[in-house]
Amino acid sequence: MQTTYEALNVFVFLIPGFIASIIFNNLLVRKEKDNFSKIIEALVMSFLIYTVVSGLIGHSPVILETIKEGNITKYSIRYNATVLLPIALLAIFIPIVFGFLVTTDFHMRLFRFLRITNKTSRETVWIDVFTDQKRYIIVNLKNGRRVFGWPMYYSNTPEEGMIYLYDAAWIDDQGKYIELDIHGLFLVEPCSIESIEFTNIDKEKAKELTKEKGN
Repeated sequence: MQTTYEALNVFVFLIPGFIASIIFNNLLVRKEKDNFSKIIEALVMSFLIYTVVSGLIGHSPVILETIKEGNITKYSIRYNATVLLPIALLAIFIPIVFGFLVTTDFHMRLFRFLRITNKTSRETVWIDVFTDQKRYIIVNLKNGRRVFGWPMYYSNTPEEGMIYLYDAAWIDDQGKYIELDIHGLFLVEPCSIESIEFTNIDKEKAKELTKEKGN
């Protein structure tokens, strides 16, 4: 019974890490991890949470109890209930901060500036480009057709390759834009995309062009 109780305590200690890991996974585009990797991530998250709690509040998340039974001394570990609320808040706050850093690539930009690495924090180059290059695109299809628009939604990977183009317009062989009286165009066949051109037209420039047309 004692072994079961201690094992349950260990599991309870890992719960904040699992909560943080779940939130982190829901905020980011990430490859599916195996069970061992999930446990390791939960351990790391739990360690960070307990370290912050111990440093800021000054209370340990665990209480070590000594129980003497005759000449035998037993040790028992139990959860410190006074730090439950800070731990719960940190289990939510820490993955949100991590999600912000990974999405904005803030910390990796600093490391690249310092020439420590050339990597970004995001999962794929596809996400890198669509996140950083906020501008209108021209999608070249394998059947020779071309379509212009704002990539409002896009897949997480190039293999899935679906793109929803807002303010879409077909481009004919003479380079003339044929505007469509629709909200957007959803390209759903990834194998049909040959290449994607990122134009020099961002949102601000698009607003200026719209004003010029109105005048």
